[in-house]
Amino acid sequence: MTDVTKITWRIKTGASWWSGTNTKLKMEIWRDGQMLKRLNVEPGNTSRLDRATDVTYYWEFENPSNIGVSYSGFTPPYTEQFANGVQGHLKVKFIATGDDAWEKDEIESTVYSGVIRHVPGTIDSLFWEEDRQRFFFGQDVVLSTDSGEGFTTWTLNY
Repeated sequence: MTDVTKITWRIKTGASWWSGTNTKLKMEIWRDGQMLKRLNVEPGNTSRLDRATDVTYYWEFENPSNIGVSYSGFTPPYTEQFANGVQGHLKVKFIATGDDAWEKDEIESTVYSGVIRHVPGTIDSLFWEEDRQRFFFGQDVVLSTDSGEGFTTWTLNY
């Protein structure tokens, strides 16, 4: 069992003169064929990914009920459970929403997970022990709704 709290994506875009975009990219996070979240790659009013960009984005999983659970005054982060671990069970799909070509050189992704641990020598003190798994996706990919420029979607298989 892996309790995932957050996923980061460090995205490096191509430096070619045509490889910038003013179009938002969508992203879907999937666990074993079930979509967990659909969101924009660039959150809020942040600038669009442009050519020769090196930027990190992240998603922290949120409890849909907004109700947290505390244990002896300790509140662990909300998690999405991956019963058989992350590898082979997590997919993230990037989706082009416009016809400007967007060239991806590489993506380094980190999946944060953890477990609740007991503090030795105490009666009921707990802490969150975090773990990280890094994944590298070096395939050069161009995303666009224009089929002459690239692919409409691209999926990261963890």
